[in-house]
Amino acid sequence: MKKFVTIVVLMAVTSLFSLSHAQQYLIEDGSGFGPKIGYYKAPDADDGTMFIGIQSRSKGKYLGGEFSLEYRGEQTYTTTGGELSVKQVPITGSLMLFAPLAQNFSPYGLAGLGAYYTFYDYDGGFINPGDDSEVKFGYHLGFGADVAISESAAFNIDYRYLFLDGSDDITDKEFSGNVISAGLTFYF
Repeated sequence: MKKFVTIVVLMAVTSLFSLSHAQQYLIEDGSGFGPKIGYYKAPDADDGTMFIGIQSRSKGKYLGGEFSLEYRGEQTYTTTGGELSVKQVPITGSLMLFAPLAQNFSPYGLAGLGAYYTFYDYDGGFINPGDDSEVKFGYHLGFGADVAISESAAFNIDYRYLFLDGSDDITDKEFSGNVISAGLTFYF
């Protein structure tokens, strides 16, 4: 799965970079929204998971912001007491610093905070098997690129490292990890 995601990301970046030389659109001082998809993997998890979501972006020439809502599918953790499955619904906000290199190609750095509504499903030898949920707070740092494909639409692809502690009551597993996402924003 990692190889597939890496290949898709490299193909998207290559095609988006070639698009940036073909057209001359500059999106600044606009706001918009659109869909996003991605892949998330915590180092302690047995496997990664794909996610879907929506994003709202505001963009100036050098500064911008993003709010997003996502649904992250199940990641499994093996613990001494059995197996733990975790699903998350993150609501995040990010500040972005753009470095426009061409009319329609703007790499950026980002930093942000998020609230992660986390659902736990215990399986195996836990004392009280069942479901539980809690809200965890974390932050992220990353970088990406915004490629305008028209005067009112842009693709974005980015990498973020998420800093998020696991549940103090359940396990010592970390939920921090790598997040790769791609989105399409329609500006108005």
